[in-house]
Amino acid sequence: MYKRIAFFLIVCGLSFLVTACGPSDELIAQAQQKYIELAGIHNQVVDAHQDISDDSLDGALIELSEKEDELEQYNLTEMKDEEIEQLIQSMDSMIDSYDDMLEKLSDIKTKEDAAVLIPIPVTIKNSTSFSFSELKLYEKGDADIPANVLEGMDCLAAGQALTGLLIQKDVDNTPWMLSLCDTEGIAYEFEIPVSEYGEEGITLKLVYDAEDSALVIEYEE
Repeated sequence: MYKRIAFFLIVCGLSFLVTACGPSDELIAQAQQKYIELAGIHNQVVDAHQDISDDSLDGALIELSEKEDELEQYNLTEMKDEEIEQLIQSMDSMIDSYDDMLEKLSDIKTKEDAAVLIPIPVTIKNSTSFSFSELKLYEKGDADIPANVLEGMDCLAAGQALTGLLIQKDVDNTPWMLSLCDTEGIAYEFEIPVSEYGEEGITLKLVYDAEDSALVIEYEE
């Protein structure tokens, strides 16, 4: 929305900066310098806004841009000193608004970068003598109850493999959980670290450890 509306980089050199005899030279110089400062931070906001996909700030940015358009109506040489002082105060206010906007844009950018997820394909091999009727795969701490991947399918029998599963690695490398239930009603749960795995995927091999009498997972890249 906003990115498609005319909100462009400001190139200093508008009629606003034209000077001649009239009001205080000192005030004119202050107004010119303030406008250059405003143009600079405006351009920073344009660049920062183009780096995000969130459009929640579009309305506020359009409003600020429209206020800047009004500056082109002013000719410093035709203004009184008091009017120029008020104009400088107005530009100060706009600069403060842009400063605040830069902070918000930076926060949004940080959150959007953190939200980037890397998909990791997963294959599960059943190298045990058990059959599993329930399999759930979900991010650790997820409040939603995950669905049974095997629902409506045959059990994951001994020697079979299940492909087409997917987990996602976030910026915090949040582990995933694998929850299993065999046909005897015995439940198992494993934590799957994701920090060492990328887009090439991993294979989780279910193995029965006879020495410890426990079901374990072996990781294969």
